[in-house]
Amino acid sequence: MKTANKDNGKTIVNPLSKAIEEFKKQIDPKKDYAQLGGKGKYLTVPYRLKFIREYFGDRIRIITISFDLPNNLHKFQTDIWFDNKVVATGLSKQTLNKDKEFEKQSSVSVGRALSMLGFMGDEIATAEEMIQFLNPVQTKPHTNNSGTLRNKADKIIALYEKQAQYSASPHNFEKGLQNLLQEYADDIGEINQDPVESVRISEAYERQKQLISKKQQERKANG
Repeated sequence: MKTANKDNGKTIVNPLSKAIEEFKKQIDPKKDYAQLGGKGKYLTVPYRLKFIREYFGDRIRIITISFDLPNNLHKFQTDIWFDNKVVATGLSKQTLNKDKEFEKQSSVSVGRALSMLGFMGDEIATAEEMIQFLNPVQTKPHTNNSGTLRNKADKIIALYEKQAQYSASPHNFEKGLQNLLQEYADDIGEINQDPVESVRISEAYERQKQLISKKQQERKANG
């Protein structure tokens, strides 16, 4: 992938395209890939980071932000800045509350951003990302059999909406939900395994917080 434009008759090669081309040339299939059994070989995030930091130095910045989700989970957004412009973004979401999962998903978001920018082998997924698919965590037997996954998500969203009615601030909203979220922890854990329904409840949670914050600001403005 070579991007170029012309200036006064001279061809100017995009520095990112040149770096990606050099990156792919330097990959040693025998040493630089992590072998993941029968699922193939994948480049690790540290390998990619090492290359772009050595190649670009201070011209490149990688910033990862975490956002709180219900049940002490998090989602991550990694932005890659090149010459003070965002050139790629990677997203990931923590769905399990276990040791090192926060760090793992943070690394996954970095890997996705690097892949979207073009720093990858023959795959978009990183070794860190594939490991979690090759080694799925066994979830606890579900104890609340009150309908489909969508119905369970609807119930959680309804709890958010009800709690929001009695919350004067986002802090009170989060505090009021703590016991409820513990009661429905199994349901939430199951919902978080589904990419569609997990997004639904996350968006509902953030939406209620924003509405509460807006009402709080209006009350202050009205004295």
